[in-house]
Amino acid sequence: MAFEISLAGKTAVVTGGGRGIGAAICRKMATAGANIVIVDYAVDAVVEALRDELCAMGVRAMICQCDISNEENVIRIMDDIKAEFGSVDIVVNNAGVLISRTMEEITYADWKRVTGVIMDGAFLISKYAMPMMNKGGSVIMVSSNCAINGGGGSVAYPAAKSGMEGLARQIVIEYAGKGIRANIIQPCVIDTDMFRLRYPTDEDVANYGKRMPVGRVGTPADIANAAVFLASDEASYICGVTLQVDGGRTYYAKMK
Repeated sequence: MAFEISLAGKTAVVTGGGRGIGAAICRKMATAGANIVIVDYAVDAVVEALRDELCAMGVRAMICQCDISNEENVIRIMDDIKAEFGSVDIVVNNAGVLISRTMEEITYADWKRVTGVIMDGAFLISKYAMPMMNKGGSVIMVSSNCAINGGGGSVAYPAAKSGMEGLARQIVIEYAGKGIRANIIQPCVIDTDMFRLRYPTDEDVANYGKRMPVGRVGTPADIANAAVFLASDEASYICGVTLQVDGGRTYYAKMK
């Protein structure tokens, strides 16, 4: 019998779920049988098409438009989620924003926007979702390897990612005994819209991939595969870990 991961009967809340890594996580979790809540700042035809695609897989899916850095907005959507699904089993804190500024260049408003979405958003979503995780569950932080070695194109970005990792570890301390696990995924060099701003063509991406230890740039599906595993019962004894899904980039990259 083939080994399969099932999330059947579970409900997953995915922030930044409309595109890129978030959309890949939504698709993969739906394929595994989970109902999906797509949380995104902006809702357009692309996000609506994703919802329809997920529903066509035979699961339930809803969209929640939300500025996750705003507490009132988060409370509102959690009320909507509770009314629709009753409970939550999986939270994926994936939403992010990048404003490329050095320490000297960045404004306080820019700093607050980046840290607000990434760190405050992860806190607010987790805080208000966990009371609905009455059967236990899994909280996943989609961080970045810049939390280890800096970078990421902005002074605020690694600071915010480091903050969400600290939040995950505190969730372990406070909630593991209640059946709620928290883990961290650290992607690096993933072919997303954000990456394509700097490397716009397929040739650019392929050339960059040659500098990676595994010989290629990562895909959103690479992160989604890790997220599905960490959310599943197969990972029930995995709690508080940092999983690097980075093609070897963090410690072994052939970067100049």
